[in-house]
Amino acid sequence: MANLPADVVNQALDAIGSEVVIGDLEEGTREAQVCLRAYGQCVRQLLRAAHWDFARKTAPLFLLADGSGQTPNVGTVVPVPWQYEYQYPADCVKARFVPVNAFNSTASRAPGNIMAPPNPVAQVGSPTQSSIRMVPARFTVATDFNNIPPMQGQYWEQPGVSPTGQTVILTNVAQAQLVYTSLVMFPSIWDALFRAAFVAYLASEVALTLSKDKKFGLELRGQQIAVAKSKLQQARITDGNEGWYSTDHTPDWMRIRDSGTRLWGAGGFAAGMGTLGYGWDTCGFSDGSAY
Repeated sequence: MANLPADVVNQALDAIGSEVVIGDLEEGTREAQVCLRAYGQCVRQLLRAAHWDFARKTAPLFLLADGSGQTPNVGTVVPVPWQYEYQYPADCVKARFVPVNAFNSTASRAPGNIMAPPNPVAQVGSPTQSSIRMVPARFTVATDFNNIPPMQGQYWEQPGVSPTGQTVILTNVAQAQLVYTSLVMFPSIWDALFRAAFVAYLASEVALTLSKDKKFGLELRGQQIAVAKSKLQQARITDGNEGWYSTDHTPDWMRIRDSGTRLWGAGGFAAGMGTLGYGWDTCGFSDGSAY
């Protein structure tokens, strides 16, 4: 199977009955222009709509500020109650969770904290990377209007950066890493389910525009939306069977049970601001529906 963006676009054109075959996504024909305008946004929305295994990435975060003032050459202004501010990765389309850094954590249990942190070491002896549990810590994604990075080129070409601020990750984890969904633009890395969902999603976005008969275009759009939703459902079921995920919604009974807890040190296991992880997003479709 050919894995160029043009090949995926041609599949979408086939799905809406177009007789046009494009050779390059930027060749300038009307079909190529319409698909190019929708291509990047469709990739990003679909990546956020499920925890796709092929797009999962773990990477260290770049420190921007330390509220304790103990780290040289970085800022010291961090919104309360957070201690560290990190740069949002340029290739991140969906933050999943921040693992507790058990190797560098010097945190102790806060006074009055009635919830003991889980033991991250799975075996007796010196902790190694293979013996550390992947425990999520609290974090939040925000915009820092005090830390404006220097512009390199046009600001709209730099994800998460603007002339008035930048997207950041706030957490109490030192030397933090982020587990996230990365922007994978290359179809050669996509799995078969994502590719099938993307073809239907892109077809639904361009069907009405490229159809001479608009009534028929509406019918085609509805059919492709149904296909895309079906593929998304399969992907989310697969994620539930294979992966770990969490939601930022905490039921009332859990809030009451943990009412005596506090944020503690680098782990932040207890109840408080932020989230332990983000689940997948609802995906919007051109007919106004969402799934």
